[in-house]
Amino acid sequence: MTLQERIDYFDRQFGFRAHPEDFDFYLSPERIAYKNEALRQKDRNLYVGYLADNFPDEMEQELQSFDELSNRLKQLSKEEAEQLFRDKGINLLQSDLSYKDPDAIYKLLKVADEDLNWHLEGSEEDLVNGKVRPNTALQLHPRIWVLT
Repeated sequence: MTLQERIDYFDRQFGFRAHPEDFDFYLSPERIAYKNEALRQKDRNLYVGYLADNFPDEMEQELQSFDELSNRLKQLSKEEAEQLFRDKGINLLQSDLSYKDPDAIYKLLKVADEDLNWHLEGSEEDLVNGKVRPNTALQLHPRIWVLT
């Protein structure tokens, strides 16, 4: 899916163009899509342009975060990811996009086993910031993007 296709899809789901007042910096699906694309494509200028046009007040701090994340982002094979998850005891992933999206970028999480189902509740339908068990993500995608 191209960036524009993803943005159009998110707009159909969330209506952020018709109601921009409902989507601040942290909740903006458009911003999340731009950040994802810029991180995966290593195109900082794409994100700089978006932030300058839409969130200039947050730009300086957000670009510091972006630079830090870009240094940690890796695309791993299923086998590499399984090893990483085992080594770090990871039992939960949080994706920026839907975990079903092959372009999703995952944060590695370790939560108490008894809290796992609570964290997963409702995430099947989440289009952004979804949570998923590592084995579920790996069943869907032969390679995944992770923040190590």
